[in-house]
Amino acid sequence: MRSIEGRVSLGADLGEGVARWSELVLLGPDGEPDATISATSYVRHSDTERPVAFLWNGGPGASSSPLHMNALGPCILRSGEVVENAVSLLDVADLVFVDPVGTGFSRVLRDEAKARLLTVPGDADAVETFVRAWLRANDREHASIHLIGESFGGYRLAAVAPQLTDLRLDSITLISPMLDATTAAEAPENDLAAVFALPTMAVAAWFHGAAGAGVDHVAEVWAEAERFAVDEVLPALHRGAALELETRTRLAARIADLLGLSPDDVLAADLRVGSEDFLRSLRGDEGLVVGRLDVRVTGPLPEPHPDGRPPAADDPALGLGRGNVIHSAPIARYLRDELRAPVDADEPYVSLSLDLNFAWDWRPAEAMPPIFRTSVATNLGEVAKERPDLRILLLGGYFDLATTLSSTIHAVRHSGVPASAVEIHPLIAGHSLEETVLVEARDAIARTITHTSKAGTRR
Repeated sequence: MRSIEGRVSLGADLGEGVARWSELVLLGPDGEPDATISATSYVRHSDTERPVAFLWNGGPGASSSPLHMNALGPCILRSGEVVENAVSLLDVADLVFVDPVGTGFSRVLRDEAKARLLTVPGDADAVETFVRAWLRANDREHASIHLIGESFGGYRLAAVAPQLTDLRLDSITLISPMLDATTAAEAPENDLAAVFALPTMAVAAWFHGAAGAGVDHVAEVWAEAERFAVDEVLPALHRGAALELETRTRLAARIADLLGLSPDDVLAADLRVGSEDFLRSLRGDEGLVVGRLDVRVTGPLPEPHPDGRPPAADDPALGLGRGNVIHSAPIARYLRDELRAPVDADEPYVSLSLDLNFAWDWRPAEAMPPIFRTSVATNLGEVAKERPDLRILLLGGYFDLATTLSSTIHAVRHSGVPASAVEIHPLIAGHSLEETVLVEARDAIARTITHTSKAGTRR
C-alpha cells in the first residue's frame, strides 16, 4: 500500500494528525495487477489506541464522497468549494473513507478483472483486503474498529463483516441500508414490497398535499401508515385471490385515502400500488415526477428511454440527468492539491457511475446461500454471535423510498441480532445524510462509537 501524506490547509482541526490518500493494488489469481482501491484517511498521531471508522457509500458505483465530503469528514463540499466541516466524527475516531473499485480514483486495470471484482463477493474481498492492509500499514490492528455503510454500502458492510470478526469489531452503523433486495422487488407474489413501500408513499402524499390533511408531523403520518400496512394490509395480501371482496374494497378505500389516489386505481393494482407508477402519478398532472431517493424532490416528468435505461436512473433526487456518470472536479482538486494524490491532472474523480451499477453481478459466492437469495441481513446475526458486545445503529429517512425505513427495520429485526444490541433512529430526511440532520446523525454515531470503544470489547 502506498500512502501519500498531505497537510490540509483549510483550517480543519486534525489535532496532532495528518490527512492521507492511500492506494492499494489488488492482484489477480495470476499475481498480476487487477485493480486499485483507494481511500482518504484522517489520523491523529497522539493516540494510536483511538478507534478507527471505515466508511463507504453504495450504488454499486458510488464513491465515498456523500459521507466524506457531504456529511462526516473534517472537510466538506459546499457550493463547489471544499471548506471546513463543523460536524465531523474526527473527534471520536480516526476516519477512513474508502472508494471501492471503479469509483473515486480507484480503477480496474484490466478487463478480465471486472468479472471478479464487480460482484458481491469480489467487492467484499477487495474491501477486506484494503481494511487489513490499512490497519497493518498504520499499526492499528488492535484498535477498536467501526464500520459505517450507506445504501448499498450497508449490503457491502454486511457482506464483509463476517470476514473481519477476528478484529476488534465493535460497532456497525447502517445508513439507509439496502440489506434485503427481495423486500423491494415488486411482483404479484411479493407482499412485502407493497407493505414496506406504503408508509413512505403515504409520507410523500402528505408532503405534497394529496393526503393526510390536518396531520402535523411526518413521524405521525409514517407511524399510522406503517401500523395499517403491517396489521391490516399484510395479512390481507397474504390471502391473495382468496381475499373477500368486501375486505378488498375496504382496504382499497383506505390505501387510496393515504396515497391520494382513487379506490378504483388501487383495486386495479390489486392493492399493490407500484412505486414507480405512484411517483409518476402523484404530481403527474403538473408534468412532474416525484423523487425516489427523496420524495420531497420533484423534477420534469421524463420521457421513456429507448435504450431500456431503468426509470430509477431518472430520479430527480439523484441528479444524473441523461448521463450515467458524475465526476467531481472539486474533490479531484482537493485530493491532488491538498493531499497530493499522485494521479494524472486529467484523471476524473468518479463520484457515481451507473455504468458500473449496470455491470454489477449480484450472484453470491458458491459458499453463500442459493443464487436467488439477495439478502445479507442474516450475516449481521452471525457477526453478533462472534462479537456478542457488537452494537448496531440503524439510521433511516422517512422520505426515502429507495431503501424504505420499514424494510430496513424489518431486515435488522429478522437478522438474528438481539434487539438489545440495536438502536433504530429515524430521521426527517431522504436517503442521504442531509445538512438538516447532520448534527443529529453524527451525535448518534458518535455515541455508538464512544460507548463500544470504552467498553473495551475483545473477542
